[in-house]
Amino acid sequence: MPSKSPLSHNFQALILCGPGVSFNTLTSTPEDFPKALLPVANRPMIWYPLDWCRRANISRIALITPPSSRRAIEDALSRNPHLTSPDLHRPDVLAPSTLTQNTSTADIIRIPEVQSVITGDFIILPCDLLSELPGECLLEAWMTHAAGMVGSSDAAGGLGVWFPTRSDLVVKGEETNFLTTAQLSHFTVPSPSNFLRPNLSKVVYSSTTDTLNDITASKKFFPVRHGLLRKHGKIRMLTTTRDAHVYLFPYWTLDFINRNPKFDSISEDVVGWWAKATWQDGLIPKLGLDHILHLSSHDKGGLAPNQTYNKIEQDVDIASLSTTHISNLLTPPSSPPSPTSPTQGKPTKPKTAVPPFLCYLHPTFSPSQQTIVRRVDTTPLLLSLSLHLASLPSDSTSPLATKQKIHPTTTIAARTTISPNDVLIGANTTINQFTTIKNSVVGSNCVIGQNVKLTRCVIMDDVEIGEKCNLTGCVVGWRSKVGKGCKLGEGSEVAPGYAVEEGFEGAGEVLGGFEGLDED
Repeated sequence: MPSKSPLSHNFQALILCGPGVSFNTLTSTPEDFPKALLPVANRPMIWYPLDWCRRANISRIALITPPSSRRAIEDALSRNPHLTSPDLHRPDVLAPSTLTQNTSTADIIRIPEVQSVITGDFIILPCDLLSELPGECLLEAWMTHAAGMVGSSDAAGGLGVWFPTRSDLVVKGEETNFLTTAQLSHFTVPSPSNFLRPNLSKVVYSSTTDTLNDITASKKFFPVRHGLLRKHGKIRMLTTTRDAHVYLFPYWTLDFINRNPKFDSISEDVVGWWAKATWQDGLIPKLGLDHILHLSSHDKGGLAPNQTYNKIEQDVDIASLSTTHISNLLTPPSSPPSPTSPTQGKPTKPKTAVPPFLCYLHPTFSPSQQTIVRRVDTTPLLLSLSLHLASLPSDSTSPLATKQKIHPTTTIAARTTISPNDVLIGANTTINQFTTIKNSVVGSNCVIGQNVKLTRCVIMDDVEIGEKCNLTGCVVGWRSKVGKGCKLGEGSEVAPGYAVEEGFEGAGEVLGGFEGLDED
């Protein structure tokens, strides 16, 4: 059973099921094969964020998808054995009519149907998230460091997840982001050994690597504002990390997005401008944060119906209950606050304190650090991460490990060689004699002919591979057929439903890509 976080019931999850543009070969017909249903180690991609929510004890979940993909996703939620498991919370599928394959992430949140389902603090997840990070640890980090560290304001801050791309699971060409962080203030109580605090920091600048390259190309350097250095004497700039697109947002973020219609991307615009406003005071009125945070702190209309933790903090001095922390409430002010300015004789307007947006930077994946957080949004990543999951021992403590590597309904002929430690084979698949399979994932209802060699391949459901084929480093889509005697080398992709003619040889080629788009 997942550990229960004290705030898990207050959060709801929005899982964004995008078009899968980077999977153009495998998702060229999103009405039949949407990105959210692409198999990763023989499980639908959407299973991974749903399972993450289960482990975090988050039961209110909405899948947001374009209308064209709704039927396929709902069918999978009703029929796929991985998605019908009683352990998973059944999500609601939201397919607004105005949502298209090209709608930006910030515009998705502005859609009235989406806003109507958000009733409190919320988490945004991508459908391609693959994470062993315990969700309850992330919720606890937010509750401890973001829900209350706001100076004179009661408004909660935000928290996002980033991960390094340079690790033992390096994939050439993986997207990166430009991230600048500052240290958290000193915390008097030591953190538990399993707490995330050592990897937490404040985001002070966030953008894509393309934006960074454009700035440095035009200016020949990257300008750093004096205001940033005055606010934070020490900052850290990272260029090899990636935004996991996992965000814990307070309810007032909806107002922030609505008041800034030019925001296009959650990652670069919402988080980026929020981070800048924490040290660039001139942005506070321009972004409407003075009004938004004032309402969130003092006006009931600015709070979510289920947002009760602020009231608890107002009524009970939590710090006074600690034996290692001295409450500020016990120390009287040195002098009474002056209601007016001595020079102007007018009431002094209190300065708006912008709550921080925090970054959790996941440690680099290595043999000694086995917890993984990644996104599966390109074919090379799908191949690499599927093979990594296939190599996990069946008795591994990883929540992503497959307990039964070869399905009991699989038919395996005599005189075959199948690596037992790094191969996954789905239900009702037939493996004919003299076949060798190493470090590969084979889906359900497949037929693998005689004398076939599969090495480092992902074979999706309902695929037929003819005899004497040799496939290395390939991804073969649903319901496709590879003719007798074919040799496909590293980087080859076969589109769903495509038939590769007998005797074909090639490497790094896309076979059958974009078929189905002609119908549009």
